[in-house]
Amino acid sequence: MSTYILGMDVGTSSVKASLWDVEKERVVSQFTDNYPISFDIYGRIRQDPEAIYQVVLQLLENIIDDLEAKTENNRRKFITVVLDTALHTLLLLDEQMNPMSDVIPWMDARADSVALEILKSEQNAEIHERTGCPVDSVYPLYKIIWFARNNADLLKQSGKISSIKDYLLYKFTGLFVLDFSTASGSGCLDIRKRCWAEDLLWDLARVDLSKFPTLISPYEVLEPSGEIKRFFEGRNVYVNFAVGVSDAAASSIGTTCFNPNTLTISMGTSAAIRKISPEPLKKANVLDKGIWCYIVDEKSYIIGIAMRSGGCVMDWWVKNFLKSDDYNEIVRVLRDMTYYDSSPIRTTRPIFIPTIYGERVPRWIPNRNGALLGLSGATSIDEATQSVIEGIGFNFRRIFEAVETYFGRGEAASYNVVATGGMCQIQNWLQFLSNLFNRSMIIRESRFDTSLGLIMFYLKEKAPAIFELMSAKKDVISPKKSLSGLLENLYLKWLNEIESMEERLCKIHDIT
Repeated sequence: MSTYILGMDVGTSSVKASLWDVEKERVVSQFTDNYPISFDIYGRIRQDPEAIYQVVLQLLENIIDDLEAKTENNRRKFITVVLDTALHTLLLLDEQMNPMSDVIPWMDARADSVALEILKSEQNAEIHERTGCPVDSVYPLYKIIWFARNNADLLKQSGKISSIKDYLLYKFTGLFVLDFSTASGSGCLDIRKRCWAEDLLWDLARVDLSKFPTLISPYEVLEPSGEIKRFFEGRNVYVNFAVGVSDAAASSIGTTCFNPNTLTISMGTSAAIRKISPEPLKKANVLDKGIWCYIVDEKSYIIGIAMRSGGCVMDWWVKNFLKSDDYNEIVRVLRDMTYYDSSPIRTTRPIFIPTIYGERVPRWIPNRNGALLGLSGATSIDEATQSVIEGIGFNFRRIFEAVETYFGRGEAASYNVVATGGMCQIQNWLQFLSNLFNRSMIIRESRFDTSLGLIMFYLKEKAPAIFELMSAKKDVISPKKSLSGLLENLYLKWLNEIESMEERLCKIHDIT
């Protein structure tokens, strides 16, 4: 029998998969596919759970077809699928486990008013400390409360309160279960006790635990359902499913190999800077800084800050203002930006505030919009594009410094910095960030770090060997010191503008 491990990373907008041959210790194949997201004018964002399931199932079938085509022998093949999904999704199901709602992802803003109310309440600190999640409408907890207040009948009629992760696990195995790694990103879990925060859920939304999935270890392996067995019937393949972790945990493992002295900068649709830690969130000095803490497994956590203004903002600019579907103009402008000049026209260009889809840092504030400040008749599209790139990069630096401060600036200065995610594929982007941070960055030439991280998670004792193989394709980008002074001045000017806007918003919403 030939044994394989399939890391399947189900992200916000795409699924990526890596197949590992256990006997030959190598990656056999890597596949990816996409699924849509719909937006409306009310800040509500939806995804079709069945469409996501069908894309994931089809990708699994394609991987098996490819494997059978590549292997000439008739040996039976045994595949363990290790699954992750994007954090912070919500899905309501009926008693027969059929969807009653669309998947509501982290970007959905319908619960802003709920989160604002709780942010201003005495429960703010308790929720942050117990759940590891700062008050923020991205978390399913606040969307559940929103349903309780705005569509109570639907919430009451729902048999189960789910996420895309436990829905997929149910479709594959027939069991309604969820790993506590993914659950810890819901705002509904007590991260120290590793159980649902029953009292909070009842007090805030009047929902009881009978609607929630059973929590299990991310290492647990489940047998396939009869439907899945029938789907692959007639093939020389047996498939089972390891519960797995969140995409954030898998990304951190894939880029650090459990090394607690490495910071991961993850740059996809959204973005995050995080570190694996043996300890949960420190209770002191975390409020108002957007620091969160999620579980990896029984012995470790990830601590960091996430931001909404990642690749989604770059996509927004490219599609709506550059009127393009590719990044050629972004790449061209970035190439020039790695060799800044200091002429007045360059240093007085507009300032871009990248909060197009709101923002979570340094803490969540509702009704945040983006801005392009300082436009004049002399502003060219290239200068505006450069301002957009800078604004996104400056936001990255801001959260990078916040994470460094949490762990101690002196200690954090010794950490390695590893960059991963789709934005890393944009030529010269990482050189710009390295110049801006004044830090060297390790970059691997792969879009599949997270799916490989799932394999490393499952084969933990062999993780160093897999990591070494992955690291063979890494590169190191170092800062150009001559640009640090100019970038520092630009960053401080940007920081002053965004902090002034945040101060005005806090006064409007009466947030202290």
